[in-house]
Amino acid sequence: MIDYGFKVVFPEPQFLKEAGFGKVARLPFIFDGEPGYARLPNQFLIDKGLGYWDPKWRGAKRNPLPPTRQSMKDYAYWLANALEWAKKRGGIDLMTADYTDVLINRYQDEMLKGIWSLNNTPLAPETINPRAQIALEYQMWAADKGLREPFLVPTVTSIYVAGSHNNSKSHEVKSVESRKGKVKVNKRTLVFPSDEQIAAWRMRVYAKPIVGKTEGLIADVILSTAIRREEASCWRVDTLPLDPKEWKIVNPDQPEEFQSVIVTVKYGAKGKEYAIDEHGDKLGPEGTIHVPIWLARRIDEYRNNDRLLALKPALRQGKTAEAQRRILKQMVHLFINPKTGKRYTGDQIYRFWTEANGPDHWSPHLGRDWWACTYLWERMKQHTELIQQVLKVPNMQKNNHPMLLALRDTVQTVIQLEIRPQLRHASAATSEIYLQWLFNQLRVPLNQTRRWAEMGVDESTEEERA
Repeated sequence: MIDYGFKVVFPEPQFLKEAGFGKVARLPFIFDGEPGYARLPNQFLIDKGLGYWDPKWRGAKRNPLPPTRQSMKDYAYWLANALEWAKKRGGIDLMTADYTDVLINRYQDEMLKGIWSLNNTPLAPETINPRAQIALEYQMWAADKGLREPFLVPTVTSIYVAGSHNNSKSHEVKSVESRKGKVKVNKRTLVFPSDEQIAAWRMRVYAKPIVGKTEGLIADVILSTAIRREEASCWRVDTLPLDPKEWKIVNPDQPEEFQSVIVTVKYGAKGKEYAIDEHGDKLGPEGTIHVPIWLARRIDEYRNNDRLLALKPALRQGKTAEAQRRILKQMVHLFINPKTGKRYTGDQIYRFWTEANGPDHWSPHLGRDWWACTYLWERMKQHTELIQQVLKVPNMQKNNHPMLLALRDTVQTVIQLEIRPQLRHASAATSEIYLQWLFNQLRVPLNQTRRWAEMGVDESTEEERA
C-alpha cells in the first residue's frame, strides 16, 4: 500500500454531530500512513482539546478553558511532524523514547541542522521548540495514562520582572519553569519597509479589479488600528455602532483629525476561547481599541454602499424575497468579497496582503508592529528636547545617564499605557520590542537626518557622536 505519511484531517463538524460525536466535532485528527486512524495520537488530541489533560494539571482536574481551535490545529500538525520523523528514523516509538537521547539529541538536533526540514535548511527556534514540546507532552500524557513508564522532565526556573498592566513603573518579580533543552530564541528585531514601499504596496492592493476597494479598506483598518487579521475577518457589521450618533468619541474637544472612536473587539480575538458562536467565530477576551474617526467614517460609508453591492452573489442564491432576507440576516460580517458574496477569512486576508508584490516579510502581523512603532515615533515628537539631550550623550547605550533613563521611562509609559492596550498584548515583554526599536533608531542618528530635521532637533557634532 502507498505510504501516505501522517496527515492532519478536519472532518465536517455537522457530520460528526449527527453521528453523535458533537464534543469532538471541531477537533482535528491524524491519519497514519496505512492510511488509518492514529488511535493513541488522536486520543491525546481529544483529551487535550476537551481539557481532560494538560501539562500543568496532568489530568488531576479538567481545564475549564481548553485550547482554542487554532491551537489544536497547530498541535495536530506538530505532533504529526514528530510522528512522521519517528517513523522515518527506523520506527522510533515516541511512546517509549527518551526525552534527552531522542527528542533533544536526535529530533531537535536534526531540525537545528536542517536534516529534518523541507529544504535542508536549519529551522528557526520558533518552529523547533513547539514541535519538541508537543512530542514531549504526548509522552507525558502516555505516562499519566499508564501507557509507558513514568519519567522526569528536566526543568529550569527563571526569574523575571513583569510590568504592571496599568503602570509602567510598577513591577512584580515572577518565576517561570521551563524544560531544559529548549532552543534559545533570539529577541525579534523589527525592520520595516520604507514608507515609499508601503505606499506603493497599498496602491497595488487598491488597484486590484473588483476587490481592490474592499481589500484596501481591510489593509487600512489593520494598519490604522493594529487589529489582527482574524479580528478583521470576524469584524461585524455593527462592531462600529450603526448609528454615528452612538459612536463613543473619547476626545471630542480635540481637532477632528485627532479624534478617535472606542470600539469593542471580541470575535476572533487571540487568547482564551470562551465559545464558538453560530457563525463559527471564536469569542475571545474582550478588549477596546481606538479607531480614528476618519477611518470610522470610511467603514460606515463602505457598509452602507459597497458592502451591499458585494452581497449580490450571495443573495442570488435565494429564489424568493423571504429566502434572500434569511441570507441577508446570516451575513453578519463586515468585509464581503464582491466576487463571491462571502466573508473574508483570516487566510484570505493574509493571501491578498502577501500577494500584492509587497516588500519582503511584509505581513498583517508586521503591520501591527508598524502601527505601534509609527505611533511611538509620533508620540516621541512631543519630547524633542529630551531626545535632543539624549543624542548629545556620548556612548549613550553604554551608561545609565539620567537623560537616557528619563527617555526610557517616557517611552515605557507610552508603550504600557497607550500602545499595549491597543494591541491587547497579554505580556508586557511582548511590547518591549518597540522600546528596543526606538533605541535602535537613536543608535544611528546619522541615518535619521531627515526625521530629526522634521522634529526640529539639531544634529550633534562629530565629537558628540563618537
